[in-house]
Formats: sequence, C-alpha cells, structure tokens
Amino acid sequence: MTILYEDEYIICDDDALTILYYYFPFGDKRIPYKNIAKIDQQEMTWLSGKTRIWGGSFEYWLNLDIKRPWKDKLIIIDEGELTKPVITPDDPEQVYQILVNKTSS
Repeated sequence: MTILYEDEYIICDDDALTILYYYFPFGDKRIPYKNIAKIDQQEMTWLSGKTRIWGGSFEYWLNLDIKRPWKDKLIIIDEGELTKPVITPDDPEQVYQILVNKTSS
C-alpha cells in the first residue's frame, strides 16, 4: 500500500481515505474511494466548524482535530449516508486533488 498523503489526522493511500480519531473515544473511519459519491471543499468559518474540535450534527461529523481553529478550509465527504464526514487536513488542496483524482476514475 502506498501512502499518497498523511498528516496527524488524515491518511490517503492507494485505495481509501482514513480519518483518524473519527469515532469516540478514538476509532478511525476508513472510506474506500469507490464509496465516495461527492466531495466538496469550502472555506471554513466560525459557524461551519472552525471552533469545533470534535463532533457535529446528524448532517456533518468532524473528527478530532485540535488544530482546526487555525485552519481555513474543510472538505465534506458524501458517501450517500445521512451523516457526512468533514475533514480539515493540513494541506487541503493536496487532499482535495487526491480525492478528485481517485473518485473520478
């Protein structure tokens, strides 16, 4: 398995995106690229999650990321489920490009 991107909270490999510290208390979520229906990158505001370290709502769930208040972009992963994972990688542009490339093929 080749790692395409890795930071403290996100790993992109050849087959899937792994979101570390997604479930309480410390479970990870692995999403095969083939299961991703849509991705969306947005500017992060105080209302859209900048102050949230972990958690969310029925619609969006953010993994544990204590550096989130200092980040500016988020990526929403739509797997066709009720709750959409939201990630805030250290390099959002690189992760977004990996996701675009892996989900469009």
